[in-house]
Amino acid sequence: MEKNKLIEILGKSDAVINFADYCFKLCTEKDKNGNIKNFWATKLSDEVFAKYYKQVELDGLYIDGTHITIQSTGISYDYVAYKNKMLLVYPESKIDVQLVYNGDEFSVAKDSGKVEYQHKISNPFAQKDENIIGGYCVIKNKRGEFFTSLSKEEIDKHRKVAKTDYIWKEWLKEMSLKTIIKKACKTHFSDIFNNIEEIDNQNYDLDNSLDITIQQKQEIEEIKTIEALKIYYDDNKDSLTNREAFHKAITKRKDEIKAGVV
Repeated sequence: MEKNKLIEILGKSDAVINFADYCFKLCTEKDKNGNIKNFWATKLSDEVFAKYYKQVELDGLYIDGTHITIQSTGISYDYVAYKNKMLLVYPESKIDVQLVYNGDEFSVAKDSGKVEYQHKISNPFAQKDENIIGGYCVIKNKRGEFFTSLSKEEIDKHRKVAKTDYIWKEWLKEMSLKTIIKKACKTHFSDIFNNIEEIDNQNYDLDNSLDITIQQKQEIEEIKTIEALKIYYDDNKDSLTNREAFHKAITKRKDEIKAGVV
């Protein structure tokens, strides 16, 4: 991509210049071995980058490389981006999105539309990913007071249909929080989150319930070559309960490797 061309397409502004710098870094950043870290990004044209920028700009938001990023599957929002959109439309909003860990005490009640809840954290310095039991989101603004919760099992269902798992693996807490606030916004504020939902859902196979374990999904995604993928396939194909889902996951990873998503 060419930074100057991208700026020319979008028009010069501080937000566009920052976006162009982010895209350039995305296309040129190298790993410890000197290889392009995001080879898939080098195949995107300036016009595609500009399209991504304009899609996000419709919501008054900007791709900043932190809370809204470009992944191999498209545009990705984190839970802070969802909060920021809510505050743009309803600046008086009080938003609390949290995870609940084993040992915490949590209770919630709703009386005449008012959400009252208590969350006593057992030990904030001993919170481990494997101890997450669920999470919740409370949103209060002039439209009302809303409570949404998801169990760990429900969060894992969302993880299973994600097109890539490496982000979940590295940022489980953040992705879990995003899943919870995304559910809350879709349920209670779909009118203002339609565009974000449409864009962000490109990162998920919503019609594809891959019946493989998260561990299998991680193992397949970590394979970097076609040869290694074939070995993994041969070693595991006879010990599966759902061969169709396994074959689909293997084929998907094969296509990604060919496209440079490694």
